[in-house]
Amino acid sequence: MEAKLLLCHGIFHIGQMRPSRLDRRLSVHHVHHALELAFRRKASDLAISPAKVYEFPRLTKHLTQSGVAIPYQTELEELNKTRELIQHYGQVPDEKEAYRLVHAAENCMKEFCSSAFGVDFDELSPNDLISNEDIRKTLAEAQDAYDSKRFEDAAIAAHFAIQQGKWIIERKVMSPRWRHRLSLHTERVFEDVAKSLDDIDRYVDDVLDVALSASFASSFRHLQEITRAVFHQILGGKPITQVMKQSRDHDPTQEDAQFAIELATEYLSWADQTYGLEPDSMEK
Repeated sequence: MEAKLLLCHGIFHIGQMRPSRLDRRLSVHHVHHALELAFRRKASDLAISPAKVYEFPRLTKHLTQSGVAIPYQTELEELNKTRELIQHYGQVPDEKEAYRLVHAAENCMKEFCSSAFGVDFDELSPNDLISNEDIRKTLAEAQDAYDSKRFEDAAIAAHFAIQQGKWIIERKVMSPRWRHRLSLHTERVFEDVAKSLDDIDRYVDDVLDVALSASFASSFRHLQEITRAVFHQILGGKPITQVMKQSRDHDPTQEDAQFAIELATEYLSWADQTYGLEPDSMEK
């Protein structure tokens, strides 16, 4: 699961709408790291001395000599050379080349997990590493919906999982009554209270995304455009989901749902390590 998490991290970087120079570098680095972890685990199972496999080419060579099939060897050689040029010489692969190498690594990992460990790569869930059980359940619902080709449900569930995490973070770092105080103030200032509160709430959410999850803020905006879903916490009850389909350009596609799930996995793994998403007193 750790190796898959790293691989997904690399895929996430190259999957950005406009992958930056840093995204392209990190995508190659992370998928290479993921493969190396998987290969070293197999070498350990075969009792191959670590001294013999301290370099990636030697690692793949010894595994092959031990009868372990390693697919996409030509692409892996290119991946390793590209990673060395990035790491030691600061070179930046172009977007198409990075994309090709990253997805070759993904295909290699899928085949290697099956042949070397008897493990279905698609069944491994890095989300199992997230500490909050409710969030893990929501992510599982998103994946189940995706597998059933219910792409709208998958995108909205992934979006809700992100919101669950954001609510926990807000409770950890914000004053418990800050939104209530804001509401009382705006009631005295604006005539159209309901509309003004909604506008301010959306603005505050955007500000919080920048303040608490800056590197994900742009992706959150894109996800909001995909689902047009808003989630409301109800004191003593279950959250309510409101979906404004009339505001969408199109219904969520398979690509949209995949983006939503990958974003949720990436963000919530990061948030759990940064803030901690273990259940708080309000959830218990």
